[in-house]
Amino acid sequence: MPCNLNYFSAWLRSHRLHTLLGLAVVTSCLSWGGAASANTHSSQELARAEKRLVEILAQIERREINEAFRAVTELTEEVPNFRAAQLLYADLLRLRTGAAPMGEQLAQSQASPSKRNMGVADQSIAPSEFYQGLKNELQRRRQASMDLPPPGMIPSNFLHLGPNVRHAIAVDASRSRLYVFANGPQGMTLLGNFYVTVGRNGVDKRAEGDQRTPLGVYFVGRQIPGERLPELYGKGALTVNYPNDWDRVQGRTGSGIWLHGVPSDQFARVPQASDGCVVLSNPDIAFLMASIDRRTPVLIADKLNWVTPQWTIQQRKKDSFMLEIEHWQTAWRQGDTQRLNSIYSAEMAGGTDLLEKRRSRLSAVGPLSKLAVDEMSVYNWQEDAGEIRIVNLHIAKGNSSPTVRQYWRKNAGRWQIFSEDVLS
Repeated sequence: MPCNLNYFSAWLRSHRLHTLLGLAVVTSCLSWGGAASANTHSSQELARAEKRLVEILAQIERREINEAFRAVTELTEEVPNFRAAQLLYADLLRLRTGAAPMGEQLAQSQASPSKRNMGVADQSIAPSEFYQGLKNELQRRRQASMDLPPPGMIPSNFLHLGPNVRHAIAVDASRSRLYVFANGPQGMTLLGNFYVTVGRNGVDKRAEGDQRTPLGVYFVGRQIPGERLPELYGKGALTVNYPNDWDRVQGRTGSGIWLHGVPSDQFARVPQASDGCVVLSNPDIAFLMASIDRRTPVLIADKLNWVTPQWTIQQRKKDSFMLEIEHWQTAWRQGDTQRLNSIYSAEMAGGTDLLEKRRSRLSAVGPLSKLAVDEMSVYNWQEDAGEIRIVNLHIAKGNSSPTVRQYWRKNAGRWQIFSEDVLS
């Protein structure tokens, strides 16, 4: 199709962003191999890059083409390794000049994923798929700006957060988005949301090396600064506890699932490009590392379900799960073996000997006759294999507050503990 302003005007009248993005796929004439390192630009410029890109896309939709071109020119000069912005710049340039389409083959020969720092997943991305990924990246960034969660809404998996949980993270893989919440006396408040990359083959990790991102509720383990990691991980990483105890019950394998940054010659990766980790831009991972505590919950879902805080309160009352925690405390205080055998699953109860071992572990947090939960956090997870609750119990013990983490599963309408551990 000839490239001219009449065509572009028709696109503007239709307000269909994906048409422009599709053109960008076959018209980029820029080489990113020699792009300047992001380290030469201020962290403030990098942190604002997505906001600027979204504003440019909005300008295009408002038919402010000259303004959009000036803005994207400045953006690509200041953040040259922002590949999605480079594609948009190339297409706007072509539309302004009326140049003939270069053809996909020539465009592919001029641009490719980073060679120096690519991971295993990048090596299997063909040029055409990489371009499709960039198009998807632009669409998802724009969509995220228009579809923010309704004010006050939270993911339904966060049933109850105790006051010791200062932050919570939720990832919506279908939208390539990570949401960060602060938790305080007034409940959860959305602090920010960031573009992310997930596994090369999508989500629902099952096995080592499947290049998928796991789905479930996890917790931050430790921070690893970038200087202690290969360049691939950028400014640093936050580890999570995949596989968790539910994953192990389901026979899922693999390890080393992190939230981490990108190499210095990249601003971001396409939506599906990692070996299974959740990948953010370096300014975004730096923000998380400065904000997030150890054991911060990390929910990874294919699609988040947003609810009101009142819904979670009603849900807790409806399924009476909190009563099970009280029954657990009472049974240990009273030494009620029969009750404990019904609370723990068959593989965990296993008679007197196993209960004595469990009693010994729990006794490390204090006399069981005085066992008292200081506060708790409850997380819900449901999939075809079953419905579970993950509970972090903070036990009252003088100036310290040891944590007992439990995994409960609903069996024949009854909640039972299938895993329990005392965290150091």
